[in-house]
Amino acid sequence: MAVGVALFLVLALPWLVMPAGWRARRCLAVLAWRLLLRSFGITVEVHGTPMPAAGTLYVANHISWTDIPVLGLVTRAAFVAKDDMRGWPLIGRLTAEYGCVFVERERRGKVGAQAAELASHLEAERGLVLFPEGTTGLGDGVLPFRSSLFALVPGVGEGTARVQPITLRYAHADGRAFSPQEQRQIAWIGDDELLPHALTLAGMGRIQAEVWFETPIEAGDRKGLARACEAAVVARLGSHR
Repeated sequence: MAVGVALFLVLALPWLVMPAGWRARRCLAVLAWRLLLRSFGITVEVHGTPMPAAGTLYVANHISWTDIPVLGLVTRAAFVAKDDMRGWPLIGRLTAEYGCVFVERERRGKVGAQAAELASHLEAERGLVLFPEGTTGLGDGVLPFRSSLFALVPGVGEGTARVQPITLRYAHADGRAFSPQEQRQIAWIGDDELLPHALTLAGMGRIQAEVWFETPIEAGDRKGLARACEAAVVARLGSHR
C-alpha cells in the first residue's frame, strides 16, 4: 500500500499544477486513479458496453469515496457532486482537479453558471457521472434516486442527453459477496472519517469493484428517468446477493 500511495502522490503533484486543458493532464489523472486503487488492492471488472461519453449522463449508485477513482477510471467522465464534497480530504481536491462540477443548489444566483458548466461537459468528449442518491449507502441496496438531481443537468428529460445507469458493487476478489459486516467496512457513510476508513479498507485484502453498464434509458421526464435508473440498479444488485 505504501508504495502505491507514494507513486500516486508523485503523479498527483505535477497533475495539480498542469494547465486544465492539457490532454496529458487527463491521462495522468487516469494513471493516478489506477495506482490509488491498486495500492488498496482494488481491481476493477467491467460488464456491459458504455455509451460514448460525449452527451452521456452516467447514473450510478454511491457507496464510498473509492467510487470516484473506479468510475473515473472506466468512464473518463467528469462528476456532478454536492458542494460539500469539495471539502473531502485529498479526494475532494483531486476530484476537483480531475473534473467535477460542485453544485450549490441553495445559491440560486449560481444556477445559470453551473448549468452552463454541466452542459459544456456533455457537449465535450467527457460526459458526466451523477450519484442521484445524493449521499453514500451501504451498497446492499440503494437509497431513492432523487429526480431533483436530474434537473441539475441540462437536456436530461428533454431528449438531448443520453442516460445510462451504472451499477457499482464491491465483492471479494473471486466475486463472492461481502458479509454485512464487511460491506459496512467498504461503505463510507455518515460521519466516517477518511483516514480510519482508508486504513480499514487497506487491511481487507483484495477487493473487486464490479461495474455494470446497464441498458441505456430512453428519454422521458426526470421522474421517470430516476425511477427507471433506480430499478435497473436494484435489479442488478438483487441478482448478486
